[in-house]
Amino acid sequence: MNETKQLPSIPTLLQRTKRAVAPLQTLATTVTVTSVMTGIIPLTQTTLTAGGPVVMVFGFLVVSLITSTIALSLADIASGFPYVKGGLIEYSRRLAPPRLRRISSWFVGWLHFAAFVTGVSSCAFAFALFSAAAIQIATGHVPQRWITVLIHIIISSLFGAINAHNINVDIISVVWHVLGLIVVLLTIATTNKAPPSATWVFTHFENQTGWDSTFYVTLIGLSQGAFTMTGYDAPIHTMYNIKNAAWKVPQGILIGFLVSFTLGITLILTLLYGISDLSAIVNPTISGVSAIEIFSHLVGYFGTICITVIFVGTFFFCGQGVLKACSQVGQELAVSGAFPRSEYWAKVVEGEGGGQPARMGWLCAGISCGIGMLYLVNTTVLQALTSAVAIELNLVYSVPIALRLFYPNPTLFHPGPFSLGPLRRPIAIIAILWAVLGVFIFSLPSVYPITTDNMNYASILLLGTVGLILGYWYFSARHWFSLDLGGGDSGLLYGSKKGYGGREAGAGAGVGSFRSGGLCGMSRLDGLDLDGVGDCDDKDLDEIEHWLDHLERDLRSLE
Repeated sequence: MNETKQLPSIPTLLQRTKRAVAPLQTLATTVTVTSVMTGIIPLTQTTLTAGGPVVMVFGFLVVSLITSTIALSLADIASGFPYVKGGLIEYSRRLAPPRLRRISSWFVGWLHFAAFVTGVSSCAFAFALFSAAAIQIATGHVPQRWITVLIHIIISSLFGAINAHNINVDIISVVWHVLGLIVVLLTIATTNKAPPSATWVFTHFENQTGWDSTFYVTLIGLSQGAFTMTGYDAPIHTMYNIKNAAWKVPQGILIGFLVSFTLGITLILTLLYGISDLSAIVNPTISGVSAIEIFSHLVGYFGTICITVIFVGTFFFCGQGVLKACSQVGQELAVSGAFPRSEYWAKVVEGEGGGQPARMGWLCAGISCGIGMLYLVNTTVLQALTSAVAIELNLVYSVPIALRLFYPNPTLFHPGPFSLGPLRRPIAIIAILWAVLGVFIFSLPSVYPITTDNMNYASILLLGTVGLILGYWYFSARHWFSLDLGGGDSGLLYGSKKGYGGREAGAGAGVGSFRSGGLCGMSRLDGLDLDGVGDCDDKDLDEIEHWLDHLERDLRSLE
């Protein structure tokens, strides 16, 4: 007797297709957010004057090697926490001892949000600065500061509009980044008739900072690599709900890191082999920007404009990607009641942004516009912003790593298929030390003598941000911020009264709403989407199997 095999429904096929391409989409998001051009190109002048080619090359290599310990540690943690929505905020809550859970989640969430807001503003400012350089090349006149600030405000607003209408440009961004890098490489390879020697590229040290200490100057030059090698945590936020997340999320983190490293070192070597006269590059007169000055000596007026458009495009794509991530982290905070008027900022209205937290996106864009106004009073804003982003993101990454290192609990955390094993502790120690040292290294003033015009204000931005976060906690949030999770379908942290995802706490609680009070205080079903149990697919069954595996190990630990 022949049996007729029932074909999957169209919605099921669409769902499976979406999950199949999710890793590619996440790689595209990671490449967009890390955007090596956005990290390297704007800081070329800083690094060339603070160490020169040797620091530019080997500084990037050393920073990448050290930063890989953070990527590996996050991948190890993510493998043990698959299907968990809330990212680093939720990791910090689960890994912290009970007395530290509330404040660790609070601190990580707010600092992560602040880092992304600062990142949005730095991308918008790079866009504005290079656009002003293009205007200078085209007209021969140097634009006034207010024009640069106006461009910054316009592009920040455009980021908000793209997020509000849920326009996905990640694939276009990847194509732009890859083709742009190829164009840059081919341009320098075919036009520089007198390239520098390999000895010069890999050994020449340059110091035009005014500081006498070679070691100090080298530390300043590391900021380029530190700012570039961030953002590789994107898979934690975007791949948590795909099938086999315990393996694919760590894989996404490490592949994204390796892609960023490869593109980064390729771009650095390409730029250095395009330099014929270093003194003319670090003292730009044609464009006012060292990275553009390299090409103005090689390809003339029209070619330089085209290369500038490539750079500006990468800043644009990176900025909109960072704002999208910023709006998502901000909504996670708003859902927990952390924002004033959290109900308003956390709500996603049907048709408003097509499911994107559009209101939070506009808030991020507005703050970015405000930060851009600082350029009217100080010209070192870009250095301060990029240094602050590197410091804040590394601190955010280090908190869950430190919690797992100093408060190990085999009952609360079971290593996943990707595990560092006995190497976990030394790798974690290096990662934490780098994050702590980075606070001091990237707050150093880069030019001597120090004046109000050349001061590195990253330390002031950091102290102000941390002061506001902890001050808000001490004087207000510690009295009401709660991790006693109720129902709802957001899978995020909730405040003491209700979660602002659209349901009162406790309302509509089904299988997917089971949160706390489980065995040994575990929250094993966080993030499961099983409201329609009859419609379980492979991914849901995979999640249930993973949960039962953890439950079995919990029971054995109590025997």
